[in-house]
Amino acid sequence: LERPTPASRGNSSSSLELSSLGTAEHMHACSWIRNHLEEHTDTCLPKQDVYDAYKRYCDNLGCRPLSTANFGKIIREIFPNIKARRLGGRGQSKYPSLKTVVSLPPLPSLDLKVTETQSELAELVQSYSSEVMEAACALTCDWAEKILKRSFNNIVEVAQFLLQQHIISSRSAHADLVMAMVVSG
Repeated sequence: LERPTPASRGNSSSSLELSSLGTAEHMHACSWIRNHLEEHTDTCLPKQDVYDAYKRYCDNLGCRPLSTANFGKIIREIFPNIKARRLGGRGQSKYPSLKTVVSLPPLPSLDLKVTETQSELAELVQSYSSEVMEAACALTCDWAEKILKRSFNNIVEVAQFLLQQHIISSRSAHADLVMAMVVSG
């Protein structure tokens, strides 16, 4: 056994352990915080609400969220001027001067509605002519450009962007097909 040197006696409660710095969970947390939060002097966010939103993001990605303590450490790393304060009873801590970046509304379904009988399905497909489908895709692209503040040439680019940015889950046959287009294209 050796005595710790002064350099190795860092305050582990205020900094993340080196073993956790390279983990995927740490990277996802940093990415989520940078993409979803910003400093703002006139607002105050409950810590639990912030963590719950991050946890939903992890659940959607299918990855393990960091503990609340480690998540809080990353918040302090990214926003060093923000100190959580208890502005009420226990469990009511808030991050003063943090606000949520506008969150994206749910995306519309792009699939044709599945009906119970084959004849109903045939009628539905016939009613959606290629012109109507093209118009619907163009409208959906316009909507996505407005919401995401980014231009898209077609509906496939919208789908690829949503998957690459982990806005929607990539665990489906539809996602695999769209992402295969990225690899082959």
